Amino acid sequence: MLVLSNDDVKSVLDIGKTMKALRIGYDDLRRGEATYGPRIDYYLPTGRDTDYYQWGNMVGACASFGVVAVRMKSDVASWPEGKTQEKYCVRPGLFCGLVMLFSADDGAPLAMIQDGYLQHMRVGGSMGIGVDLLARKDAISVGMLGSGGMARSFLESFVQARPVKTVKVFSPSKANRQTYAMEMSDSLGILVEAVDTPQEAVQGALIVASATDSMVPTFDPKWLSAGAHVVCVTRRELGEELISRADVVIQLGINTIPFGIPVPMIEWKAGGISSYVAGKPEDRARIPNARSASTGEYPTMLDVETGKVSGRISDDQVTLFVGTGTQGLQFAAVGGYVYQAAKQKGLGQNLPIDWLLQDIRD
Repeated sequence: MLVLSNDDVKSVLDIGKTMKALRIGYDDLRRGEATYGPRIDYYLPTGRDTDYYQWGNMVGACASFGVVAVRMKSDVASWPEGKTQEKYCVRPGLFCGLVMLFSADDGAPLAMIQDGYLQHMRVGGSMGIGVDLLARKDAISVGMLGSGGMARSFLESFVQARPVKTVKVFSPSKANRQTYAMEMSDSLGILVEAVDTPQEAVQGALIVASATDSMVPTFDPKWLSAGAHVVCVTRRELGEELISRADVVIQLGINTIPFGIPVPMIEWKAGGISSYVAGKPEDRARIPNARSASTGEYPTMLDVETGKVSGRISDDQVTLFVGTGTQGLQFAAVGGYVYQAAKQKGLGQNLPIDWLLQDIRD
């Protein structure tokens, strides 16, 4: 079994290759040759009154790459004042997210991949596909809220989908947004300007992206221009006003067990994720519940691509792409590509497969 680090992944994966792999996965899904399950989280008290243990998993299968992927993440999570989600593994500044790949041919464990860089790429790539599907053809201006890794992969994908020329970026840290502006200008060869308010970033932009860890909406929908296309990292950033403002709302795919479906023990927590929660009532109260704006279900990207529903039909429409869903399939498609490319380049560390196989029937 191949063990791949973030550096290994970075050496074989860029946003163009990510979007190509994702499109292969979605073509499989359209033909019935791919599948995925809903994201489900598990919560367990840590014994402290400031945080909670959170385990997340996503599963998907993709015939073109011949793999099943299991993405797992292990976090100690907290929600300061209910405004953001903070998390770590072992100690602040460290994180644990892994993608396990298994062969659909003989069931063999193929790879264990650090998910940090792959995660940014697969989310950013899917947003670029959404821009290609729903944004105006002349969308050359971007308003970016956030200046972290997701904001970088978002913008990289946008320039793949549209001839972007100008970007205005806002994030709470002046130093971070200025660094983002300088680095993205240099890497993409376009004008990226750091601005002092979210309103300055949003107003006038034809592509508006919220790429933050916020638990609440990040901008006032009144700032949106006619014809704007809006994307966000998670449903936590959605608000009822934005959903009402949008003429067209499309979601990437099924994200989690839809809200309100009677599944024993399931609750819907932050971001509308279906969750199993352990703990006393006073412990459980620390975990933010889903807001109504984060639990809606909308037509999917494949519904638009197959003609079941309309996407953008006018340059004046405001379109909203809810970029959650199909995560397991994305990890199977992009992870499958990474595994093949890394093997060809001789990257990673090999673990003996005998360490993982047994002669006792499971």
